[in-house]
Amino acid sequence: MLDRVFNASIIAEMQSHHLFRAMDETQYNQILSFSRLKNLSVDQLLFQHGDDLTHIYYLVDGAIKLYRSTIKGNEKIIEVIQPGKSFAEGVLFEGVPRYPVSAISMKRSIVVSINSSKYLDILKQSNPLCINMLGHLSQRLHWMLKELDKLTLHNASFRIVDYFLCQVADNEDSVYDLCLTIPKRDIASRLSIKPETFSRALKSLLKKNLISIEDNHIILNDVHQLRKMVELEEI
Repeated sequence: MLDRVFNASIIAEMQSHHLFRAMDETQYNQILSFSRLKNLSVDQLLFQHGDDLTHIYYLVDGAIKLYRSTIKGNEKIIEVIQPGKSFAEGVLFEGVPRYPVSAISMKRSIVVSINSSKYLDILKQSNPLCINMLGHLSQRLHWMLKELDKLTLHNASFRIVDYFLCQVADNEDSVYDLCLTIPKRDIASRLSIKPETFSRALKSLLKKNLISIEDNHIILNDVHQLRKMVELEEI
């Protein structure tokens, strides 16, 4: 379902995002003119691996899963997109004509669909915008390298705690109630951990009194201590 109406909060929220932050009012209004709000139901496919790349996206609300399917039919989660994040622009800037992953909604979601070729046309007319995008891609590359490091050099408990801490605001340093918005099996896939290993790691953290578990809530008993343990790689 498509809706062309953008309310003021979405317009302001998007304008502060790195994809649009360097744009002047005329450029940003151009973006809005060829962008659409799209409401997704649960488990609705947004695009599939191998589809022609026609749009880039900004997530307003909900959660979007980016994944690949293996030859054996297994699913590997590449990333879970949270509100306020964009996706597919990296592939656009690389000049790849097709989506390298599939994207599906994990809950009811609202995305902004932005025509990719028209977005590129605006970038080509402005050197400052292009430089801004280079900065973003550099940051993204560093993030991916850090993620690769975590997935290859650290155990399951470290990956899980680090993932939990990424959901916590920087000013939190004591007890934090983290509500899991996606299934534990999907978190395990995102962290390249088998579901049974994920469960054992949670039990180990529970026994050490580092966390408490209440249904889909993970209570981080001491955020400051957990951050220190991750920093020193002592988990």
